[in-house]
Amino acid sequence: MSVKFYASKSWEKWFNRQIRNQYMRDVNINHIPRGIIVNEQLHGFGVFDAQFNFVKSASQVRKKNGNFYPKFNHNNIPYVDADAVFVGNVYPQFGHFLLEHMNRAYAVLDKKYANMKYVLINNKSVNPIPDYMFRFLELLGVPRKNIIILEHTTQFRNVYVPDQGFNLPVYSSEKFGKTFDKMTENITGEKSKYDKVYVSRAELKSRKTYGEVRVQNIFQKNGFHIIYPETLSLDEQIRIFQDCKVLAGCAGTALHMALFMKPGGTVIQLKRNKVYDDNAPTQYLLNETKKLNSVFISASVERVRTGHGMNIPQIIGVTENMRAFFDDFGFSVSDDDIKPDADAIAEYETALAEYQSIHGTKIVGFFKRKLVRISACFIPGRYNRSVWRRWLKRKLGIV
Repeated sequence: MSVKFYASKSWEKWFNRQIRNQYMRDVNINHIPRGIIVNEQLHGFGVFDAQFNFVKSASQVRKKNGNFYPKFNHNNIPYVDADAVFVGNVYPQFGHFLLEHMNRAYAVLDKKYANMKYVLINNKSVNPIPDYMFRFLELLGVPRKNIIILEHTTQFRNVYVPDQGFNLPVYSSEKFGKTFDKMTENITGEKSKYDKVYVSRAELKSRKTYGEVRVQNIFQKNGFHIIYPETLSLDEQIRIFQDCKVLAGCAGTALHMALFMKPGGTVIQLKRNKVYDDNAPTQYLLNETKKLNSVFISASVERVRTGHGMNIPQIIGVTENMRAFFDDFGFSVSDDDIKPDADAIAEYETALAEYQSIHGTKIVGFFKRKLVRISACFIPGRYNRSVWRRWLKRKLGIV
């Protein structure tokens, strides 16, 4: 599939370094007789065999980092006389749940596993469980009665552990992509009539992107339908994305819904921060999984350079890179469209001043985070270190 850049040559080189070792992998499902699915809450979680050995394929891995393995009481473990598929964790952030806790759900594509129990570990004591977690599995054909939200360590007659089908931003798999094809097959209701869609962050209550309204209006003038994903049900979103041929928007979770698009489509990602490190390599891997074309545009006009996941206010505008994109793709734009958005800039400066008055400057934040990392090195035990980091971040006001 094609990839186009409207960015600096140095960022393009950074991006190509990040993706050069990405790959597609084969995945398998591991059978654990009398397997034990462990939930020790913040002390750790995972799957163990009947001899209390950790099942390595059950480790939740991001890049090379996996979860730590808990110690648990081997006596009086509750037993359920049923076959269970280990899916992942109840993770209360939509984008991460989509990529990192639905990456084993492909097991349901095989009829052998279709009628088993599907287990999500609630190790963070989330309450209530977001409905989309159930709905994803229901759209794969798993009835709600077969979905177990595991609050306590439990042994099952058999546990089946699918390999991770996706590890951001390292590898993906064909079966991971087919999981979302299956969901679109089961969606009912009227189909979408929009070929081109822009997903907007403008209505978010937190972490909005300043200046986006001006940019999205240009896309709208050029045939894009604007949606605000947080205002739509999961089913409504899937119906829109499954028939979308061109999907555009700022970098973030909404663009990950390209997983529901058909092969041959195009995803246009607007980079909303100036620090090189962002989620473009992850989006590219998703696009490659679904055989979609990729376009990346540097759109940030922020005064304080931010990273992708930072809570420091961010602002985008019609940069030279975006104007080059408009020219290449035949967009119609006026002088008013491309001039700096004075109102957005004023909003951004106000939000930035408020942030700095509460949390300090970016430099202060850097040293606070450094203090957290260094001090944790002196705390024995991985669990104790995680408790210490959370406590110190609260005390220092790190968000």
